[in-house]
Amino acid sequence: MSSIGLKPDESKLVKDFILLPLLLDGLENDRRILCAAALKMPAISNALIDRLQKAALADLAQVRKNMRQNGLKVYEDRRTRLGVEVDFLCRGYHHKLSMLWGLVEAEIEQRSYTYLGLDIADKGREF
Repeated sequence: MSSIGLKPDESKLVKDFILLPLLLDGLENDRRILCAAALKMPAISNALIDRLQKAALADLAQVRKNMRQNGLKVYEDRRTRLGVEVDFLCRGYHHKLSMLWGLVEAEIEQRSYTYLGLDIADKGREF
C-alpha cells in the first residue's frame, strides 16, 4: 500500500469499506445454511445474525459517509486466490491495499465478537 499522503485513519476507512461487505456476505451465507438445518432454536440464530447485520450496516453507512468527507474513492476491488486487493483514490493520489484471506477472516471474526459484546480472548474457553 502506498503511504504518500495517506493517513492511518484513511487506510482504516478503506479497509472497513472492504471488510464490512465481506462480513455481510458471510452472514447471509450462514443464514441460508442455518435456515436449511434442523435447528432446535432457529430464532436465536436468526436474532444473532440480525444483530450482526444491523451493526455492520450501520458501520458501513458511517464508513461511506467518512470516505466521501475525506475524498476517498475505491475504484476497483478484486478477490483473488490469496486475498483481497483494492485500488483507490485519496486526494488525487492512487493507492493500493492488499489483505490476505487469513487477515480478512481474523478481522471479520474480531469485529463480529465486538458487535456481540463478546471478548475474542474467551474464544474456545469453557464457561
